[in-house]
Amino acid sequence: MDPRRLSGSRWLHHLLRLGAALCLGFALAAPAAAQNVLLLTTAETDVDRGATNILSNLEAEFSAASGSLTVLHTLSTPGAVTAATFSAAPGPYDLVVVTSVYVSADAGNMAAVRDAIANKAAKGFYLLMDGCCQNENTNVTQLLSTINGLTGAGVTVGSFESGAVNAPLNTMSPVAGNFAAQNPLVGGWVTYMANVPALNALYLPTGAGLPGDPSSRVEALSVLFPYTQVASGAGGCLFGQTDTTPFDDGVRPVGVPSGIDYFASNQGKFVPALVSSVMQASGACSLTLYPPPPPDPVGTVTAVPTLGLLELLGLSVLAALAGALGTRRRRG
Repeated sequence: MDPRRLSGSRWLHHLLRLGAALCLGFALAAPAAAQNVLLLTTAETDVDRGATNILSNLEAEFSAASGSLTVLHTLSTPGAVTAATFSAAPGPYDLVVVTSVYVSADAGNMAAVRDAIANKAAKGFYLLMDGCCQNENTNVTQLLSTINGLTGAGVTVGSFESGAVNAPLNTMSPVAGNFAAQNPLVGGWVTYMANVPALNALYLPTGAGLPGDPSSRVEALSVLFPYTQVASGAGGCLFGQTDTTPFDDGVRPVGVPSGIDYFASNQGKFVPALVSSVMQASGACSLTLYPPPPPDPVGTVTAVPTLGLLELLGLSVLAALAGALGTRRRRG
């Protein structure tokens, strides 16, 4: 056999192996789309302050980030949400998004949502419940009741910020990993959550510095609790936020002054981060945070080993590829 031909064959073999490894790495690093999403909202009719505008943009963003989107505006209709809501066709779902703006969610419906989270009827439950106007709705109260009932975190109502909000990402926390492209999160007129475990705080109040102590308690606009911390580890991943204005583009009816276009700063970044946090094997929802729930948050943080996953899958693919190439050489 010609030594030069053997050398070229080995070079091609190594080149193909490298190419396969790179392709595998890119595939695993790419944002994962949710195959089936349920958007469950209150029946909002306020166009003058942007409620319908918010829901329209929310629907468009999740439609673009999913394979299939089901929209139900029944969260404020008594008795409309039951266990069957999360399992009937086209369910079950990968992700359930629960949203209320100016209208209060029905308490019975929220109880059904809590049961669905506790039983992991979907991989992730993202609750976007606006706390702008506490004299108008009970959204924050119901959000905190859901979070605390499922995690034991002891989160309370925090301060109110009047005006535009530039909420910095809490990069100290491992749950922030999927959200690096969205920093800050832009919105306005919000009621923050207080007494939030620092490791679960995702977006912080405008101007807030990063928590210096992982065991501290902070104010937050958004929180994320991975699987291990929800319903004693049996529940779905839980995201909570007291603001929906990140989806408001400021468009108002003729004769009504335009609002602020917060959406321009968040479009195409925030929702993909929410989706990838639950759909990626090494996303924020799959992290293991200690203790699991955190009423007295101390301990260490351990992430799912992405590198280990790459190596394991990469070796399998490369072994198969090498075997195929070897077979072709023998047959030739």
